[in-house]
Amino acid sequence: MALTYSSFNSFDEVVYHYESIKPMGGSTNKGKDIRPMGDRKRKYERIVKISNNCYALSDGFHFGDEHFNWGWGYYASQTEFVPTLKDMEKYAPIIWRKKRDGTEQVTIRNGYGDHAHNSRYAFIDRHTPKGLGFRIDNGKQYVTKTMVSGNGRHYLAKTHTTPRSVYEGIKLSANDNHYAAKAKKWAMVHDDNSALVFNKVESKDRFSGTDWVHVEGTGRPIPKGPRVNKKAKAKFKDAISSFFEWGMAMSPLLALDDHEYTSKQGEILAEVYRNEHGVYWRQVDAKIGREIVQDDQHTARLAFWVYFAGNCYTAGEGSWSFNNTPLLKKLETKEDVSTVRSRFNTFINTELGFVKK
Repeated sequence: MALTYSSFNSFDEVVYHYESIKPMGGSTNKGKDIRPMGDRKRKYERIVKISNNCYALSDGFHFGDEHFNWGWGYYASQTEFVPTLKDMEKYAPIIWRKKRDGTEQVTIRNGYGDHAHNSRYAFIDRHTPKGLGFRIDNGKQYVTKTMVSGNGRHYLAKTHTTPRSVYEGIKLSANDNHYAAKAKKWAMVHDDNSALVFNKVESKDRFSGTDWVHVEGTGRPIPKGPRVNKKAKAKFKDAISSFFEWGMAMSPLLALDDHEYTSKQGEILAEVYRNEHGVYWRQVDAKIGREIVQDDQHTARLAFWVYFAGNCYTAGEGSWSFNNTPLLKKLETKEDVSTVRSRFNTFINTELGFVKK
């Protein structure tokens, strides 16, 4: 399947592209008016006519797509939600509009939820209008602008806006659904103003092409980074130090580069957390983490250290590759030890609940 790129320069170009595409045929597409952006094998990436003055470039699998979605019962089986064109306009990644006064306007929207949205990032990157771009920097997404009105970038926050019926489903299933429990903390029905809106303007420099002006007030500010609750952490200072020294002394004796061994220790650790939550997966639980660090006889103490040490690699390596060797198996310099200590500090701050957002 070929990836499609576009760089529309005007609303009229968007309309022309829509009208030039023959809707998908076949019994499964009958009556759906599905018009792929390009490769017809990627029909979920499509252009949608919302009205004569509004078109959506859709990546599919969002709250606005009635034909391509991952099921709104994802949070609660009783959730009933059928998207409309109004929802498409509200949740699609890129919306082109032509206002009554003739102004052309583009809205760009990130994915829903606090996790990564790699497919949406790629889609936005491939279909930003001419004069705009997309960039990821330090885990955050931005829409960039390079024309004569000024170089710059605008933070593109992830959206937390949720259809009401899905929102109700989240609340109903939060007690026994891991994903719903997380979503309940940030999901909201009202528009969270996460999308960025740009108006097209005529460039004063005839050689610069299309220019865009950010509509003030659209988009959210870059969130402040998490802080560590130093007062709460100070109470565990001795226990944390003792745990680190014990772990460092044990590491040369542990098979941290043996996937079978680390997996077995992971099962032991998961069992301790599972007993608390009654679910299969291991979730961060500050109460359990603190108990493990404070109790030098805890049954999961070794497994807790192996979980950290077995996933502590040098920069650029990842724990998903079994060919990498954990840093604790090849300490050679003071810088290596410093790196381990820094990673351990981050690990402890997260696992023991010292991070304040």
